[in-house]
Amino acid sequence: MAEPSARPTLRAAIVTDGVLDGDSRVLRVAAAANSAGYAVTLVGAGPAETTRQTQPEVTVREVAAGAALGAHRERRPRPGLRWPLAYRAAESYERRTALLAAHRLLGATRAAELDVVHRPLPLQAFARAGHGLTSARLAVRAGWTGLRGAQYRAAVERRRSPDTRLDDLAAELARLLLGRRAWRRLDPSLLDEEVAYGPVLDAVRPHLIHALGHRALALAIRAALRAEGAGHRIEVVWDAPPRIPAATRRAAVADDALLRSYAREADGVVTVGDRLAGELLVRHNLSTLPTVVRNTPPMTAPPAGRDDGVRARCRLGPDVPLLVHTGPVTPDRGPSTVVEALPKLYDLHAAFVVPDPDHPYLAELRDRAAQIGVHARLHVVPYVPVPEVPAFLSSADIGVLPVHQLPYHQTVLATRYYEYAHARLPVVVSDVRAMSAATLEAGNGEVFRAGDTADFVRAVGAVLTNPRRYRKAYDKVEVLRQWSWQTESAPLLDLYARLLGPLR
Repeated sequence: MAEPSARPTLRAAIVTDGVLDGDSRVLRVAAAANSAGYAVTLVGAGPAETTRQTQPEVTVREVAAGAALGAHRERRPRPGLRWPLAYRAAESYERRTALLAAHRLLGATRAAELDVVHRPLPLQAFARAGHGLTSARLAVRAGWTGLRGAQYRAAVERRRSPDTRLDDLAAELARLLLGRRAWRRLDPSLLDEEVAYGPVLDAVRPHLIHALGHRALALAIRAALRAEGAGHRIEVVWDAPPRIPAATRRAAVADDALLRSYAREADGVVTVGDRLAGELLVRHNLSTLPTVVRNTPPMTAPPAGRDDGVRARCRLGPDVPLLVHTGPVTPDRGPSTVVEALPKLYDLHAAFVVPDPDHPYLAELRDRAAQIGVHARLHVVPYVPVPEVPAFLSSADIGVLPVHQLPYHQTVLATRYYEYAHARLPVVVSDVRAMSAATLEAGNGEVFRAGDTADFVRAVGAVLTNPRRYRKAYDKVEVLRQWSWQTESAPLLDLYARLLGPLR
């Protein structure tokens, strides 16, 4: 009697249009799928060295999307009536600018030669006269090139930020005339991503694609259609994060067209909060309610010690009070509230754990800290690998989330909130809906009015006065178990199993 054949290994591709290193959602989804027995391939932008080190059993495919189509608007701007003298192409601007710089150096060399090389007086006078004419001609050329270059740069800057009324009108016309296909016209960088990601997904031939974000969803749906045409079925799961408003009307129309084209084509949808799941169901007319999978850290043993992690990185002793703010630093996340509060919090130090320590907004915060005399108590620390985050943060005293009252902050608990919880840190959060409700229910911190520095000082002072009271909330095992990746990944794997079926 023939022995039953072994079940073939199912292949899962996890796709993001962002970088792989530092993306906690990508890494946690990959870990869950790998532990469930899937052959996992991560597809995204580099660098990915940390990803390879933390998950060596997972295949990583780094993709570098070009800019041939997306940057075409910037490299060949339309000067129009406002900038009639602007160069018509980046190549012309770069060539003229380089040529001018070369001629300036040649002129300086010629001037030096006239000073050091001995010639008879008539020849010397003739040479200097010729050099003077050349210098005058170069000055005229420099002025003309500078004028055209300035107009070219202004035209490019407008292309980078298409936020005028005329740009908005063009976006609306594209929406009316092209409908769902408007994204091709309004955001050609999506086609650059297709050129880069498409062949990779076709080569991997996964049975399931987990797409993080709507741009990755479009890549996944098109790859699934190509595969089905070749006789290979691919299930697509769309992982929908909170939607951040686009910077311009052009970008908003392009995003909306892309979502209308592909949102309902996904075989399954997951998201990070119950309220957001309901909004997605209504907004995109989905057939079923999205599965909620919060981006929580895995449950681990309680971190121990106050001499390691972020405290050691800031070179602070165990008795120095320290609050920590993690994640990218942008104005809407409220870091200025932290800086402005430091003069009223005396010995308290603040650490910003960020992906880019050289970000321009951080420089502004440092300048402001220097102006108010607290620069010595403001520390900037680079990211650590995702699995190490809770232990790294645990030596601090408070985790803060001073985000502003904006719609995309209201609906879900931020990943940082869960990381603070697993670090057993008391939290101080602004009064946005989801975080304030969770904090008041759990009793693990204080809530303050968003943007109110005085109320932030009050909340931090309350926590520092009696930190044990707030840490006791984490003594209840069910709190952290409920906010753990072991719990949250279960419905995700159930969704995978339902889509692929028992015989896949």
